[in-house]
Amino acid sequence: MPETYDIAFLGGGPAGYQGAIRAAQLGARVAVVEEGFLGGVCLNWGCIPTKTVRASAEVARTMRRAKEFGFQPVEANPDIAAIIARKERVVSGLRRSIAGLFQARRIALVEGRGRFLSPTCIEVEKDGQSSLVEAAKVVIATGSRPARLPLFPQSPRGFLADEILTIDYLPGHLLVVGGGAVGVEMAAIFRELGSQVSLVEALDRLLPYDDAEMGEYLTGVLKRRKIMVKSGVQVTEATAAGEKFTVRLADGTELSPDTILLAVGRRFNTEGLGLEELGVDLDKRRIVVDEHLMTSIPGIYAAGDVIGGWLLAHVAFAEGICAAEHALGLGTTMDYQVVPRCTFTLPEYAAVGVSEAEAEAKYPIKVARFPFKSLGMGQCLGEMEGLVKIIAHAQTDQILGAHIIGAHAADLIHEIALAMRGGLTSRVIMETIHAHPTLSEAVLEVAQALHGQAIHLPPPGGA
Repeated sequence: MPETYDIAFLGGGPAGYQGAIRAAQLGARVAVVEEGFLGGVCLNWGCIPTKTVRASAEVARTMRRAKEFGFQPVEANPDIAAIIARKERVVSGLRRSIAGLFQARRIALVEGRGRFLSPTCIEVEKDGQSSLVEAAKVVIATGSRPARLPLFPQSPRGFLADEILTIDYLPGHLLVVGGGAVGVEMAAIFRELGSQVSLVEALDRLLPYDDAEMGEYLTGVLKRRKIMVKSGVQVTEATAAGEKFTVRLADGTELSPDTILLAVGRRFNTEGLGLEELGVDLDKRRIVVDEHLMTSIPGIYAAGDVIGGWLLAHVAFAEGICAAEHALGLGTTMDYQVVPRCTFTLPEYAAVGVSEAEAEAKYPIKVARFPFKSLGMGQCLGEMEGLVKIIAHAQTDQILGAHIIGAHAADLIHEIALAMRGGLTSRVIMETIHAHPTLSEAVLEVAQALHGQAIHLPPPGGA
C-alpha cells in the first residue's frame, strides 16, 4: 500500500521545502519528493554558491586595494580549487540543515523522480524501483533549468548558469553571453578573480528589464573594471578548437575566449510529470495558477519557477508557503506588489517596484537621486561607486519604485520595500532619524531630496 499524506510537494527546492515546513507547522502529514538535492537550484547551483564565490572575489578586490587603506600592496593569487571547495562546504552545510529541519518536523523525504498517476497519487522512480505516494493535496515545485542556444558548440569549457561554479580552473578569457542578473554577476565575479571577461547582450542594454538609468550606470562600473561590454549585439558564429573558441559578433568583433558561459534565460521543468494526462493547464510549458496558486485541477497547486513570473528564490519561498496554507484550509493569496530583487554584481544592484519609465507612463512622478560618493560612510569604506534613486507619486508621495547600486544595496533596499508594503510615503522615511555614519543615510538623503530638503546635495541648478 502507498504511503498516505495530507500534502505532498513535488520538488524540494525553495518553494517545496519552505512550503513543506509551513505545512508541517500547520499540523499536516507531509512528504517531499525530490530526485536531486534538497534546496534546489538556489542552494546547490545558484544563489548560495554564487554568493559564496562572490565573497572570495570581494576578498581578492580588497587585497588588490590594500594600498588605499594604508597597507603594503598584496598580491591576490586565487586558488580556484580552494574557492570551489569552500563553496561546497557552505552548500553541504546548508543542505544538511534543511534535512535536519525535515527530521525535526517529521517531513518524509521520498527520493526519486515523481510523476502523477492521478490527482492524488504520485509514482516515484529511483534506480529502476518505483513506489507510490498518496496525498490529498499536491504542490508542484519542480523549478526551472538554464536555456541552451544551439549556436554554441558542446565543449567541456562551455557552461550553463547552473554549471559554472563547478569549474576546476580559472578562465583566462571568459565570454559571458547574456546581460541579465546571472550574466552580470558572473562577469563581475570572474573579473575580480583575475579573468579577462567579455560580456555580450543581444538587447540594447544590460539588465534590459530593469531601470534604464541603473543599467547604464552598471555598464559604466563594469567597463571601469575592464570588462568588455557589448550591448545590442548578437553572436553570429561560435566554433570550438581544443581549449579555445572563435566567436563572431554581428558588429564584426571576433573574440577568442577559452571559456563560455551561457546566461540566456531558463526553461520550466514540466515535462514528464503527467500533467497533460491530468489536464493541468499549461501556457508555453508554464503551469497556469490562480491567486491561491491552485492549478486548473482542484487540489493540485504549483509554486516557484515552474509557474513563471518572478524567477526568484525569495518569491518561490512565499509561493510555497501560500500554496501550503491555502491547500490546508487557510484563505491565503499571493501578493506580488512589493518584490525586492537583487543582482550581486560588485557593487550590488537592488530594486523594488517599477522603473522610472514604467512609473512615468502611468503617473505624475517625482524622482530624486543620491550618489555614494557624497555619503560619509561611503568615503569611510572606500565604496564611492553607487547611486540611490527613488521614484514617488508627485501628488500622493507614495513610493512607486526604488533602485540602488552600491555596497550592500541588497540590504538597503528592504527599508524601502517595507515602506511600500506598509503604504508609507517617502516623507516618513525623511522624518525617520537614520544612524550616522551608515550607508542607509543614502536612502534618507534621497527622501529629503524628493521634498527639496537635501542636505548633502547642491541646490537644483547649482549654488
